[in-house]
Amino acid sequence: MKFTSTFVCLAAAAPAAAFTPTRGARSARVAPVRMSESVLDTNTAASTEIAILDSLPLAADYGFDPLGLSKMDLFPASASDKARSPEIVLRDYRDAELRHGRLAMLAALAWPMQELLSPTIARIANREFGEPGLSDILAETAGRSPSVLNGGLEQGALLGFLIGVGAGIGAIDSVSLRIKEEMGNAFVPGDFGFDPLRLLKGASPEAVQDMQAKEINNGRLAMIAVTIFVLEEAITGLPIVQLTPSLFHPLWESQSTWSFLDAAFGVASAAQRIPVEQAVDMLSQ
Repeated sequence: MKFTSTFVCLAAAAPAAAFTPTRGARSARVAPVRMSESVLDTNTAASTEIAILDSLPLAADYGFDPLGLSKMDLFPASASDKARSPEIVLRDYRDAELRHGRLAMLAALAWPMQELLSPTIARIANREFGEPGLSDILAETAGRSPSVLNGGLEQGALLGFLIGVGAGIGAIDSVSLRIKEEMGNAFVPGDFGFDPLRLLKGASPEAVQDMQAKEINNGRLAMIAVTIFVLEEAITGLPIVQLTPSLFHPLWESQSTWSFLDAAFGVASAAQRIPVEQAVDMLSQ
């Protein structure tokens, strides 16, 4: 069963632990370009009551917020500071969105990859090492990725792996919160100084913002994709790589690809198979 209709997903980013920015010097700040397209209501460029935030204007802020979620301060910091400015709230939401988007991009890649590779790895583990653990997971989930809806998460090895991943994410999160607090109003959401490939070294501000927009848009797409993966597999009971094989297998393994090639180039292929003598006779007539 395939789902070809468009899924409209309401993604409410779980608030990451936030902090109250330092209330030091305040002066006028530069408002987002094209303020009319931003989710911020008013132009606060001339305000002396708003903290200067280096993260504004936010990349990929298209002003799309039909539910008004950006106007609701649901972060823990709101419990101690009821008057947080809209800019600070929006920046914290962007930080949470980036975290979820990055995790979703990893999940969108890992989800189909493990469904493609797990059967082969399970056979090797059974035959060479006598370890049936992965086979047990595949049997429980019917070849689908383990999840809350698909099952398989209670298996011993997988449970230990998930605990380790959770601990690793917590350690990274603690470091990111420390960096965020140290930088104060200069903090840019998602910028934790991690760029081992130096992709942004020497880049202009325009190039940096363009890269930020690409990251956030790909993260949004990944969050929608993973949601569709979960729903399709829970409803149909089949792995996503079987529901839409054309998306996860090479083109040469697709029967539709070969049918297209046969229809488009079948005549040329048949001509190449004509014996030389017959081709000479045809040309001499």
